[in-house]
Amino acid sequence: MSATIALPEGVLRESRRCLIALPWYREANPLTTVALLHLFQRDRMTTSISFGDAFIAHARNKLASKFLQTNFEWMLMLDSDMVPPCGNAAWFNEVTGLKLPEWAAGLNAVERLISAGKTVIGATYFGRSPGRPPIFAEGIQHKDRLLKSGPVDQVNPTKWVGTGCFLVHRSALTAIEERFPLLSREKNNGTGQWFTSSEHDLHDSVARAITALETAPGSVNMGAEQAAVRILKDGLLRASVHSSLGMGEDVQFCVRATQSGHPPHVDLGLWAAHIGDAVYPLR
Repeated sequence: MSATIALPEGVLRESRRCLIALPWYREANPLTTVALLHLFQRDRMTTSISFGDAFIAHARNKLASKFLQTNFEWMLMLDSDMVPPCGNAAWFNEVTGLKLPEWAAGLNAVERLISAGKTVIGATYFGRSPGRPPIFAEGIQHKDRLLKSGPVDQVNPTKWVGTGCFLVHRSALTAIEERFPLLSREKNNGTGQWFTSSEHDLHDSVARAITALETAPGSVNMGAEQAAVRILKDGLLRASVHSSLGMGEDVQFCVRATQSGHPPHVDLGLWAAHIGDAVYPLR
């Protein structure tokens, strides 16, 4: 399955409709709300909110499940402490103080991410305390260069990218369900478990090993047992590589997306502001 969607050039079209998902626990920062108002196009977009759930993976799973009940192609997940570029460079630079070049500050986050044609892609944003790197797998390696250069008009593959300002095509979500049925909506009372921590590789291998044993002709034979053992050993190995222990829900999702044929990307040109006790990154 291709992880790149062929799209026409130009503005957001009807075939590129987007649901903006808001996994907000408490109140959102006012700047996030204003940016959302700038981004929103009523004829091509809708919003969905999961409010008050302190477990962020639950909120993201609920929103993704609601998204798949619609006919929208894309879901932009926007956290309550993010301020993405929204088509107004002067406003963005004034309220964030980031002083990005006009081409970057004036981007529209939805149109920019969709135009990349990647099924899993996130904006560049930094941790919300001094000295933190950008939130993607190789961010620590790029921190000093990006802080010096500012936004770079470039989309890179990455092992994982933060989900604070994060675009997903519906095909990536359904591909994960197909690859890992135990995470699917069907197996979880209508709410998929794309972002939930679990040893998905091990569960997958145990299920396949059981099937291998149960479908062996006649009584269980040595060949079936050996096949089951190989499957379980492979599952243990993959689980050790992809274990969710210590992973954030953003990393866990990206691991599963990659395994399902939808590798994540990060847009180094789309910088979103991350609000903590100040607006980051401080340059």
